[in-house]
Amino acid sequence: MKITDMTVKRYVRMGKSDMAFSGHEVVVVEIETDRDITGIGFLSTPIFPHGVTSDVAAILLKRNFKNIIMGENPLHTEKLWKKMFDAPWRLGMGGMIRDCIAAIDFALWDIKAKLSIVPLAELFGYRRDKVLTYANVGHQLPPEELAAKAAEYVEKGHTAIKIRAGSTAVSIKEANKRVEAVREAIGPDVKLMVDINGSWDTGTAIQQLKKWEKHNLYWMEEPVSPEDINGYAKVREYAGNTYIAGGEQNSGLQEFRQFIEKKAIDIIQPNAMATGGITDWLKIYHFASAHNIAISPWNLQQIHIHLAAGHPNVKWIEYFATDREYFQDSLIKGPELTEERGEDGVYLVAPQGPGIGIEIDEDIAERTLIRED
Repeated sequence: MKITDMTVKRYVRMGKSDMAFSGHEVVVVEIETDRDITGIGFLSTPIFPHGVTSDVAAILLKRNFKNIIMGENPLHTEKLWKKMFDAPWRLGMGGMIRDCIAAIDFALWDIKAKLSIVPLAELFGYRRDKVLTYANVGHQLPPEELAAKAAEYVEKGHTAIKIRAGSTAVSIKEANKRVEAVREAIGPDVKLMVDINGSWDTGTAIQQLKKWEKHNLYWMEEPVSPEDINGYAKVREYAGNTYIAGGEQNSGLQEFRQFIEKKAIDIIQPNAMATGGITDWLKIYHFASAHNIAISPWNLQQIHIHLAAGHPNVKWIEYFATDREYFQDSLIKGPELTEERGEDGVYLVAPQGPGIGIEIDEDIAERTLIRED
């Protein structure tokens, strides 16, 4: 089996989001084979005030990475991942390079599963029919409105929700109001997670943990910057009954190894896009599992539903409901994500179709495609 072609398309939608980005971009990769099986992968990124970046990613994919994988066997995911990672040399450690590798790696695993005519989740040696979720309620709203929104989610059956309270979202004064209002609205039994987005220093995180102790936080997410592993460890010392979670901005086994070996974290959140695809995510998963650290991957429902269904140590996945209006989740409409309400929360049912199940919404694609020569 050989790779015969790879195409790359860019989709851009402008408009402010609840994180005040200027818009969002998605790059879709399709890999064709001599067995008439096509794999689909993607990467996505917000548009910052300084401008778009997906054009750079598209060039890297269409020129550099395509040259690396052409003619290769798409089933050799480990071999191809190493070839792609080694090729850019010093540029290969993180950031956009990893995103590009991930887009291709997703497509390769899609081919693997389609060849076997099974959902991706079936390839990992374990299978569960549904996965428990926690709801991302990261809306940028005044405290009272955010509390009402959180209560709506609880009414729909969610037993764990997450809000934002870092300095990239609100002031500490406003953060305090958010946490207090939301806890009051959802009651004492619903798990409350608070995301700081890596925006505080160690001292601030520790002081806020003390202040919020009465609100019984389930976890504080990314309390300090992603590279400050010693800071994570210090915060965890003072966290009491609150778990410390993080890792969505980190990549590679070596970074996660440091988190775990330094006992800096309770729950890791590896994102399969940020870390360079499923191939690298699996290494992180197995290392964490060997050390009895729970995994709760961040965002990227299209991929993580399969990884969670196929791996028992994934505690749950983050659920972005349709009211979050993420461009990635509207353009990429498959795999179908079906809710199932249980006594302990809202589950997502594992996809049943072959491959990953990625489908592009043709109407949205037509309006947002960047046409290039």
